Amino acid sequence: MAYNREFTDELLKRLENSAIHARYKDEIRFYDIIASGNLDEVKRIVSNPGDITKYDNLTYGHLSDDPVQNAKYHVAISTALVTRYCIKNGLDHEVAYTLSDVYIFKMDKMSRMEDIINLHSDMLLDFTRHMAELPKKNIFSLQTAQAMNYVGSHYTEDINVESIAKELGINRSYLSKLFKKNTGISLGEYIRKERVKAAANMLEFSDMSASEIAGLLHFSSQSHFIQCFKKEMGCTPAHYRNTSHPSI
Repeated sequence: MAYNREFTDELLKRLENSAIHARYKDEIRFYDIIASGNLDEVKRIVSNPGDITKYDNLTYGHLSDDPVQNAKYHVAISTALVTRYCIKNGLDHEVAYTLSDVYIFKMDKMSRMEDIINLHSDMLLDFTRHMAELPKKNIFSLQTAQAMNYVGSHYTEDINVESIAKELGINRSYLSKLFKKNTGISLGEYIRKERVKAAANMLEFSDMSASEIAGLLHFSSQSHFIQCFKKEMGCTPAHYRNTSHPSI
């Protein structure tokens, strides 16, 4: 019971200080960008890897009074999540777990905050490169790969075939035909599939409600979201969440 009291006190303290953890949707979106192999976007996000101030902020959570140990805990958690996301998106299990072990082993021997943060950035980029190099990526044309990367970075926005074609500077009809020829599905269907995949991650890793997820991912309605999710995953969002997190 003492732990419950400690948890309550800590939660109230953070709420009073406006210290809240990074939003689930932002974290999940970032891991999805890595899993999609979007190296340019990940490079942009970690463009200043030496910045250690963000790890002194409670946005990342206070797991240890020792700043270096606190950073190590967060990097270990991040590595574990990236590993799982990449495996779910096609990276070989042995490759993924070996990468994870190598980076965590290296980090364990470090004592400088800057080294730990730089290693974290290296890990994120390394996993992204492996995802970008998956054989399935090599069969696609440059324009199709660009469209897939764009969807992977913007699926929480109100995007469609026309807006993507405009962003990439490609004729809409040409992009539609090329995408269907390369992948066997339409770009619109690919967008829906990626949104359902993101929704599955949110159901599994966050406490957002199904209606919140449907709104975030721009499904026209909750019933449309359920219909698309069931078609892709073979079950309803509620069933998927209960299966991922069965009550104890």
